[in-house]
Amino acid sequence: MPSSERLRVGVIMAGGSGERFWPLSRRNRPKQLLPLARPDKSMLAESVDLIGGVVGVDNVFIITGKHLVDPIRRSKPEFPAEHVLAEPCKRNTAGALAYMAAWLSAQCSGYSPENVTMGVVTADHRIGDVDRYRTMVETAFKAAEEQDALVTCGMRPTRPDTGFGYIEFEADTPVLAGPAGMPPVYRAKSFHEKPDSTRAAQFLADGNHYWNIGMFFWRLSVFLEEMNRASPGIKEAIDTMTRALKDNNMRAVEQAFESLETISIDYALLERSDNVLVVKADFPWDDVGTWNAVVTPDRCDGRMNYTVGEPVVVDCDNCVIYNEPGCKEMAVGVIGMSDVVVVTTRDGVLVMPRDRSQQVRSVVEELKRRNAPQI
Repeated sequence: MPSSERLRVGVIMAGGSGERFWPLSRRNRPKQLLPLARPDKSMLAESVDLIGGVVGVDNVFIITGKHLVDPIRRSKPEFPAEHVLAEPCKRNTAGALAYMAAWLSAQCSGYSPENVTMGVVTADHRIGDVDRYRTMVETAFKAAEEQDALVTCGMRPTRPDTGFGYIEFEADTPVLAGPAGMPPVYRAKSFHEKPDSTRAAQFLADGNHYWNIGMFFWRLSVFLEEMNRASPGIKEAIDTMTRALKDNNMRAVEQAFESLETISIDYALLERSDNVLVVKADFPWDDVGTWNAVVTPDRCDGRMNYTVGEPVVVDCDNCVIYNEPGCKEMAVGVIGMSDVVVVTTRDGVLVMPRDRSQQVRSVVEELKRRNAPQI
């Protein structure tokens, strides 16, 4: 019989390409393997430490693309190699988590799906207070274990950002108030993907819309039930993959996975469910999605220039200047500039205004068209 004990697992989604961090980020060394949030540790290594501090590192799994399995294993050799799992192909976050659900169903058959709780996080965020982060994660796990619901996490917006999705929640009465020091949990009312600047300003002002920060918690049984209601085709593929994984029939796994629609978990599940809870996160946080986002005031000079690799900076303000080779291998000088990004690697240079940092992908796309080796 399946064990009545509870099992908590941390799942880190690490399949992104990080093209907006070119030329530093490359296909086989995407942003999650770079020290962008901290100078001494890659973002993926930091994510392992953060969620591992709650569930134990032995219960952490990384789901990524096939081409990144070996680079990730080399980057963190002390991490269990068998816990770095490869998606058969790219199918966005819904595909990644469908595969993860099938893998857990097959490999953790000693546990009832009712007693397996997944905590899903990303590998590209900056956490400013580890203790408060872990308090939020503990609250989210508790809510997922006690409530028959999907649990997500929302962050109070600090600016009218149009690059994030927003969650509207029912603010009158929390579903779980929790003891002192634990954040409240509310019922989600609606989701809004990447609004325009006017709506983002309204969301910031009303106080009932939080950023969707891409962290999810659910019991495996609840995930399967809700997926069956929201996207029955995905649920059917999960069942097929589970059976195939138990039989070690990887060709059948790949065929079932390839049949999946390319869609995010937000669209495939969260936005189609009326059974979602929101934990109010309360700690310094940001998504490290562009060169603009690497800047933190404590790592800037007196004129708010963020520098790496000892560039020579003369009469500049609010600039990001990243010299990967370092001053001994490459001398970089920037004079009289404001609000620009300058990035140099051994085989690439990027220069742009900071407010156009979302457009780096257009350079990468053109380099792909040219079959350039620098991607």
